[in-house]
Amino acid sequence: MSEERTQQATPKRRQEARRRGQVARSPDFTGAVAALGGLAGLAFYAPALYARLADVMRQDLGRLARPDLTQAEVANLGLTLLATLAIALMPIFLGLFLLGMAANVLQVGFLFTGQTLAPDFSRINPLKGLARLFSPTGLFELAKAALKALVIGYVGYSDLRANQTTLLSLAALDLHAGASTLAGLALGLALKMAGAAFVLAVVDYGIQRYRHERSLRMSQQEVKEELKQTEGNPQLKSYLRQLRRKLAQKRMMQAVPKADVVVTNPTHIAVALRYDAATMRSPQVVALGADYIAERIKAIAREHHIPLVENKPLARALYQTAEIGMEIPFELYQAVAEILAFVYALKERARGR
Repeated sequence: MSEERTQQATPKRRQEARRRGQVARSPDFTGAVAALGGLAGLAFYAPALYARLADVMRQDLGRLARPDLTQAEVANLGLTLLATLAIALMPIFLGLFLLGMAANVLQVGFLFTGQTLAPDFSRINPLKGLARLFSPTGLFELAKAALKALVIGYVGYSDLRANQTTLLSLAALDLHAGASTLAGLALGLALKMAGAAFVLAVVDYGIQRYRHERSLRMSQQEVKEELKQTEGNPQLKSYLRQLRRKLAQKRMMQAVPKADVVVTNPTHIAVALRYDAATMRSPQVVALGADYIAERIKAIAREHHIPLVENKPLARALYQTAEIGMEIPFELYQAVAEILAFVYALKERARGR
């Protein structure tokens, strides 16, 4: 039985999924933004577009009435009309392209991957395609499409019903007024239907994001395996830490016989100091430790006849502020100098005997 995926996706898993093109994205959102923005732009740009096209129609269609018009001139007029129309509509097409790009960036950010473009021959297998159609995901998408059609259809029907009287009165209007009124009604209807599609697309994006997050979830074992891959095996790391600690302690203990004195607490702390006036500016700490390590330092010191001096305040101060291999802090010079002077005096006395 597979372990339940209850853990949130790690950054590494999210990054790998994004590299494969697996992101939370709703195609409906991109289409709805483009449609709504395009219709809004058309509503704003329509008067200027109408005036431009009317100008072209008056100028060019008037030339068609000439009896001596050749076939080549008719073709040129057609091309001119198409070019004018394309130039006039260019701002709308450009706006639609930018809106589509912006909608994609809003959903997934800046993402460039070629993996989604790679051919997947399993998708052209009719049996697998049928299985996808009747899978839970396929049935959900089918129900979603049906619901979207019903909602947008109802919005369109409601708008037509609300403007029924205006539509019936179009026959009593002249051509210009009727066309203008009909265009306004059509644009309003399209904007309302596009607005409904946009609301549904926002909801769909939320659903796609939720489903995407669920698909990225990991089991506890997967999280552990990923941690092992990215950070190394925790047991191995713990072993290496212990090994480094043992090696450092071994080097420290090997330096104790070279010390001049060991300052003690006396039972909990031991600090071994060494001073060579020819090579050192001030005394250095060659070993320090508490409890078990302190006992080992003192045992090695006794074995090599290194003096042990009890000085609780100094031992505690050295343990808290000094580091192995470093010179003692300046504020402790006086206290350490007195102990070293005492030790050197003992050695001189021992030699005198």
